[in-house]
Amino acid sequence: MKTKSIILSGLLLASLGAATTSCEDMFTTDNSLVTTDLAPKDSMYQVMGIINRMQKLADRTILLGELRADLVDINSTTSTTLQEVANNKISLDNEYNSVADYYSVINSCNIFLDYVDSTLITHNEYYYEKEIVAVKTFRAWTYLQLAMNYGEVPFVTKAITTANAAEEIINTATNRVNMQGICDFFIADLEQYVAKNVDLPNYGTIRSMSSRNFFIPLRVMLAELYLWRGSYTNNRNDFLEAAKLYHDYFVMNSSYVSPYAAQWSEMNVNFDGRPMDGYSNSFTSDTRAKNVGILPLDTCAYDGTYSEIYAMFNSQYKNNYFVPINPSERSREISMDEIYCLKYQSSGEYRYAYSNSKTIWDNELTKGDLRLYTTYETSTVNDRYHADLSKDRQHIMKYAASSSNSGPDTRIQSIPYYRVTMLYLHFAEALNHAGFPETAFAVLKYGLSSTVMESKISKDELERISAVGVQIQLGGGTLASWPTEVFQTRDYESSDTYTTVGVHSLGCGNSEFNVYYTIPTDSTGIQELPELTEESTKEDSVAYDAIMDANLALLAGNAQREYRIPRVEKLILQEEALEGIFEGYRFYDLMRCAMRNNNPDFIAEMVALRKGKDNYDAALYDALKNGNWYLPIPKR
Repeated sequence: MKTKSIILSGLLLASLGAATTSCEDMFTTDNSLVTTDLAPKDSMYQVMGIINRMQKLADRTILLGELRADLVDINSTTSTTLQEVANNKISLDNEYNSVADYYSVINSCNIFLDYVDSTLITHNEYYYEKEIVAVKTFRAWTYLQLAMNYGEVPFVTKAITTANAAEEIINTATNRVNMQGICDFFIADLEQYVAKNVDLPNYGTIRSMSSRNFFIPLRVMLAELYLWRGSYTNNRNDFLEAAKLYHDYFVMNSSYVSPYAAQWSEMNVNFDGRPMDGYSNSFTSDTRAKNVGILPLDTCAYDGTYSEIYAMFNSQYKNNYFVPINPSERSREISMDEIYCLKYQSSGEYRYAYSNSKTIWDNELTKGDLRLYTTYETSTVNDRYHADLSKDRQHIMKYAASSSNSGPDTRIQSIPYYRVTMLYLHFAEALNHAGFPETAFAVLKYGLSSTVMESKISKDELERISAVGVQIQLGGGTLASWPTEVFQTRDYESSDTYTTVGVHSLGCGNSEFNVYYTIPTDSTGIQELPELTEESTKEDSVAYDAIMDANLALLAGNAQREYRIPRVEKLILQEEALEGIFEGYRFYDLMRCAMRNNNPDFIAEMVALRKGKDNYDAALYDALKNGNWYLPIPKR
C-alpha cells in the first residue's frame, strides 16, 4: 500500500457496505451491498449499519483513554500491543492504532447524510430528522475521538465512493483540522437542532436493549464539544455554553447523581463493619451507573465485532485467569489519600467519624475513599493441578456481574459513551472555568438543588450565575435553577431521606459534613473578628460589621475567584480519577487540564507517577514530554 492508503481504505470501506439488509444483520459482519437508496424502510438499517462500524472503536476507546494514563498498570502477562499502549510507545502497526476504522464510521455517516431525503415531510414533521441528528452526533463523536488521539487529522464531510475521490482528499494538505477546527464545525453543525428539541430515534427493543439508548443525546455531545474547545482555546464563553447545555440535559432528562454509594454502615462507627457495594454490575444497571448512550456489542465472533474488555480486567479461562491490566499504585495512593466522613447518631445526637488513618482487615484500600476497594475484587485459588492457570484472581466490578471464578467466560453486551456521574464532573469543569468555582465545588460536596445554591454559594456568585439564562424545557430559566423533584440529595437531618448528593459522597461518605473537604480559600487580608460581649459598645458592633463586610468582600471578590479556580480544578481531577477509573476517561481528563493550563508536560508528570510517588518513572515522562500526546498515523 501507499504511504497514506490506510486512511484511504477507511474512506472507501463504508461505500462497500452502506446498508444492511435485515434485522438479523444489524450487528453482524460487513455487507457488500452498495446502496444509496434510502427509502423510509431502509433508514433504520443504514443507522444500525453505522453502529455496527462503531463497534470496532469500542475497546480502543477505553484502552487508549485508560492504559496510557496513571490509574492502571501492566504486568508480565500483558501482550506486546498493550505494553506499547501502556508505555506510550505505540507502533504504526499496533492493532489499537487503526485510523481507517474511524474513517469507515465517518464515511458511513457522510453517505447517509448526503443521500437521505432531508426535505421529506410527513404529519408536519421532517421524516428523517431524528436519524439525521443521530448520525451527525455519531460523526461528531468519532471526529472528536480522532482529535483526542491523533491531534490533527484529514477532515472530510462528503461521501467518498471512489478511489480517486479518496486519493484527492489524502493528497490535499489544507484539509487537516485540529481540535478547535473539529469543534468549530460540529458545534455549528449541531446547534441548529437544540431549540427544536429533536428526540432520539427509537426502533424498539433489540437484544433486550432499548434501541433509544444506542444514541448520544444532542445536548451532551454539544456540551462535550464546547468543553473541549474551551480547554483548547481557554475561552470562558465556551465553558459557559458547555455548562448551560449540561444543565439543561440534566434537568430535561431528570438525570441526577444517584445516592447509591460505597459506604460504611452507621452501626459500625469504629469502621469495623463491611461496606455496602454499590458498584456491582454498574455498566448495565440503571441505578448507580446511569449510562448516557450505549454502544451495543456482539458477544461472540460469529455475530460480528465483540469486545475483549472483560478479559482485559477480569480473570477468566480465556486468559488462564491472568489479567493483563491491574490498578496502579498511583490509583491506590489517590484513593487512600482521601478522608472518609461518617455521620451517625449516638445518644440522640448526630456525630461524625473520620477514617483518614484507619484500615480494615489489613486492607489498605479500606482507608479513605471506598470506590476502588468496592470495585477491585481479588482472591486466591488453591489449585495444585493446573500450573498454567493463575492462582491470583481479579475482578473489576464495573464490568463483572460477580467475583465468582466459576461459570463460562463472559463478554459485555455494551459500553457507555458517557455516564451521568462523569458528566456531572465535566459540568463541574465547565462551571469552574466559566468563573463559578463555588458552584463547581458544590457539585462535588453537596449536589445541586435550589437549597444548596441558596445556602452554600456566596451572594456574589449566586447573583452572577442567576443572570445566566438557560433553556429548561424551552420555557427559560437560569443556570441556578434546579427543580427539587429532579434530584436526589441527602437530607441534612435524616440518614434515610435523600434529595441530592455530591459526587464525592459516592466513595467518601457524608461529604457534605466533612470539615476536611472544603473549598480552597485565600486567607490573605482576612482579619480576625473581635469578640463581642455584653459590654461591647455600638462602635464595637459597627467595627465588627465593617471587618465582617471586608472579609466577605475578599472571600467573594474576583481575586478570590481566580485563586480558587486552579485549586478546585485539582479537586475535580482527583474526583474524576476516583469515579472514572477503568472506564477510559483518564488520559483525556488529563489532556484537557494540560490544554487549559498551557502545560504540555502536565500529562507526562502525572503518568510518570503511575507506580507511586516513590517510584517516579522517567521513561514514561520522556515518552510524553513536550506535549507528545498523540498516536502516530499509520503509514502502511
